[in-house]
Amino acid sequence: MNNTFIYLIGETPARRRAVAEAIAAATGARIVDSEAIYAPIFNVVDSSHPMDLPDTVWAGVDAVRNAVLATIETAAPKNWSFVFTHAGYDIPADLGVYKTVRETAQRRGARFVPATLMSAPSKRALLKFDESDVLVLGEADTGRAAARVVAAAG
Repeated sequence: MNNTFIYLIGETPARRRAVAEAIAAATGARIVDSEAIYAPIFNVVDSSHPMDLPDTVWAGVDAVRNAVLATIETAAPKNWSFVFTHAGYDIPADLGVYKTVRETAQRRGARFVPATLMSAPSKRALLKFDESDVLVLGEADTGRAAARVVAAAG
């Protein structure tokens, strides 16, 4: 797998991370975990109810994400691949994140592989990808879900 962005959404952070780690172990891809993007900002505020946080907090999260994406676009080796994890709810903010990551892949000339983890009925609707070749992963086994993503990413 060379110069590929895998965009992995699903409600459970631990499951997203486990599948991302299995993909990374199989391919050498770097993980860009949404929880790591949130951490520098969420660690300095009361983030027990993220949906209630003021816009300034989310602007800080966006600044961290944008710095990571700019670094990937301009400084990371072109043959590196990345696995992005994200809750990916059907809300404008999450749709914006998805589009920003996809646009970064396009500018970098990277392949973009969207995948949805369906482990249990979601409390909120997950975002719907624009791509027609979205992987929908219902496998409970992390290894099998990761293997399907790796096979699709080629």
